[in-house]
Amino acid sequence: MNADTGNMAGGAAEMLRFDRVSVTFARSGALTRLLRIGSGSPVIAVDDVTIAVPKGGSLGIVGESGSGKSTLVRAALGLERPSAGRILLEGSELGRRRGERERRALQMVFQDPGTTLNPAHTVRATLRETLRVHRMVPRGEVDRRVDELLDLVRLPTKTAGQRPASLSGGQKQRVAIARALSLEPEILFADEATSALDVVVQAAVLDLLKELRRETGVTLVCVTHDLDLVHYVCDDVAVLQAGRLIESGRVAEVLDAPQHDYTRRLIAAAPKLKVAAT
Repeated sequence: MNADTGNMAGGAAEMLRFDRVSVTFARSGALTRLLRIGSGSPVIAVDDVTIAVPKGGSLGIVGESGSGKSTLVRAALGLERPSAGRILLEGSELGRRRGERERRALQMVFQDPGTTLNPAHTVRATLRETLRVHRMVPRGEVDRRVDELLDLVRLPTKTAGQRPASLSGGQKQRVAIARALSLEPEILFADEATSALDVVVQAAVLDLLKELRRETGVTLVCVTHDLDLVHYVCDDVAVLQAGRLIESGRVAEVLDAPQHDYTRRLIAAAPKLKVAAT
């Protein structure tokens, strides 16, 4: 895809669009002193980025640390305010103030689920709380829905009685995915969701993400350094460098035949995760 157009998989309805989005931050005093730079100009974290994600599609956003990929996703979630441009969900612009439906529609799975799960709560209590607060099902059906969510992420029912300390890293990530899916999101963001896991567990979680996309129809956006993950899970890829969109399009087109030298360097430096083809 041409970096100016933002057109991903042709013909599909758009679920999410970043339309010429920029995000800037004021320079802190400590940063300006450290880098010996002037304090007048802001830091441009995301610079005029246009990307479209089709409904039910899967996009990988890649780039080295500081490329702006996580900031772009945080803007979609309403955690950062764009300084320019628009973010649209199914054609409707997302404002700073999000309604309940918009907040539920975009859910994040973070890199380290251990920091987002309450250590004092069992898995059942964690999922119950989310379902009850957001009134996703009638009170009498909450426990049934908890069991369904655990089955959806391939965890045994007995996991419901366990606390995070007794779970492996992969199990914690599955619980985090189940909690995100409990809100029936339209888009699931995964920010380096497998990078804290060992290689075998990474592969299992990637298989789960592929299966969940097929089973639920959720649109998937993966923020990652791992190009092998993008090859395995995603249809489309967007490459960011220093906040700018360098190139994007179908995974096979961009990662197998990159047009930009930066993309070629990313591919050459990327570690490999071996996963079985399906």
